Amino acid sequence: MPDNDQHVTDSGVHDETCHHGGCHCGAVRYEVRGEIDDVTLCHCHLCAKLHGHVSAYASVIKDELHFSDDSGLRWYRLSDKTDRGFCKECGSALFWRVVRSKNIAITPGTLDGPSGLKTKSQIFCAFKGDYYPLDPAIPAFDHDD
Repeated sequence: MPDNDQHVTDSGVHDETCHHGGCHCGAVRYEVRGEIDDVTLCHCHLCAKLHGHVSAYASVIKDELHFSDDSGLRWYRLSDKTDRGFCKECGSALFWRVVRSKNIAITPGTLDGPSGLKTKSQIFCAFKGDYYPLDPAIPAFDHDD
């Protein structure tokens, strides 16, 4: 049974007392002590290369993300403005951040147990792979509008 105490606010943001997550092998363990925004799917070429398919991200306030174990955490500089956090042991994609931003995005698949999150949007749809359809029920943007 997950120990995630949560409720959804009217704005679609999830208020978390404490939400736990981590990589596949356990070398990175984290908890979010605050709100988790609903999920955005990214169809850009860079995310496809890094994740092998569409990526999913949920934004949290960086100061509300805490690590109980970050021994496996490594950061890969994607550009002069963005980094990707991953586990050096098992390769799990864990985080995406804009340098000097107050927010950081977690990959919601790394959360323990049910998250209660919903997909709110999908971006860079103009660049999606040709082997899958877009879900018409999810708002779609050609870029990162």
